[in-house]
Amino acid sequence: MDFLIKITQVFVAIGPIGLISILFLLIGLIVSRNKLTLLKNAAFTYLGLFTFSILMFFYISFFNPIINTIVSSSLKTFQVIDTGWFIAQKVDIYAPYTIFIFLLLVGINIMMLFLRLTRTINLDIWNLWISLFSGILVYEITGVYWMGFLFAGVIATVTFVIADIYAPYIENYYGIKGISLPNPSTIVWAPIPNLINYLFNKIPFLKKVNIFYEEIQYKLGLAGEPMIIGFIMGFIIGAITKYKEFSFNLWPSILYSFYSGVYLAVIAILMPRAISLLYRGAIPIINDMRTFINSKITKRTIYVGINPLMLAGNSSVIGLSTIMIPLTVYIATILPGNNMLPGADLIIIPLILIWVISLSRGDIFRSFISAIIIIPLILLISTNMTGFITNFLSGESGEQIVEGFNNYSSMGMGSNLIYWILAKVIEPIFKLFS
Repeated sequence: MDFLIKITQVFVAIGPIGLISILFLLIGLIVSRNKLTLLKNAAFTYLGLFTFSILMFFYISFFNPIINTIVSSSLKTFQVIDTGWFIAQKVDIYAPYTIFIFLLLVGINIMMLFLRLTRTINLDIWNLWISLFSGILVYEITGVYWMGFLFAGVIATVTFVIADIYAPYIENYYGIKGISLPNPSTIVWAPIPNLINYLFNKIPFLKKVNIFYEEIQYKLGLAGEPMIIGFIMGFIIGAITKYKEFSFNLWPSILYSFYSGVYLAVIAILMPRAISLLYRGAIPIINDMRTFINSKITKRTIYVGINPLMLAGNSSVIGLSTIMIPLTVYIATILPGNNMLPGADLIIIPLILIWVISLSRGDIFRSFISAIIIIPLILLISTNMTGFITNFLSGESGEQIVEGFNNYSSMGMGSNLIYWILAKVIEPIFKLFS
């Protein structure tokens, strides 16, 4: 057990970006023939992930002013705060129970591969975090070991199955062969855009309505460059942020809007370059991995499970995210039944839109309709999960985690559809232990 705890400590110290890159390197040492090329590809993978993660941080931070404007303009009083990854700090990842659940999840993936119940081999242990957290949360509520194992196992199993089903859509749209995204918080929403596209294709008028981001860029010519579109969208968001001040503080408001446009334009320029660097390193290693598996292990099509963050830099995803992130906060202010103020976990929006965009084949109109349906569901489920997460974070002491709030949830970890359904089914059992 001490050995496992030391390994866990090393994983945590390295962090997700370094761990993904090291894992690609170690696997590449087995499957790649040219070791020098492998070292170069592993370096590109790390640099691409590192650069993109920094850009994503600045991208999400860009929306803080408009979020504050939307919230301050609303008459709604939020009772629940989105704590985001703060929940992770309350998980004792070195506890034996946590390590045993993690080993169970890895074992489930291996067993499902051998039994041909999945084609996905998960290479990103951070994809297991939601399943792990769900098991720990159930154990903390009930104190029953087997129930935590059961929840974590069911969520992981369903996730791997869904990842297989929707992997071809990822390949068709993003052009990367042999990958899947077994991330429970995001992949569970894939059926909704699938259903939306099915319904639209059955309606004579709507099936002819198609608006593709790439087509808009082509028709606009120079004006369709990511830099120009980024500047225009940033300027508009800046103007909305300062709309109350335009009447009496015109030029400072215009300058602020201009700055916002430049800010988003720079991100729009740099983000594709970071993604290009990432793909330049990661795709050759993934291809070597698939070739090795097909020649040495099995002829079956095997999908390499990666982190959805690796696809979040797609231009269509970022373009729609720029609209949906502030719109999510606005929806939160008017949605009946929602008591949670979105914030720390808004980064989940681009990760969900990866599915919305790919299943709509890049159609912005259909993607927008799907997103408008998904976002309220996420907010309502996160609100409904408040009791579980609040009890987990504050316990019997009722400790105030965030100043001004006594109730907590999370758009990422609190809106997992599989967990929520399971929790509702056996809620009477939970009440016995509350």
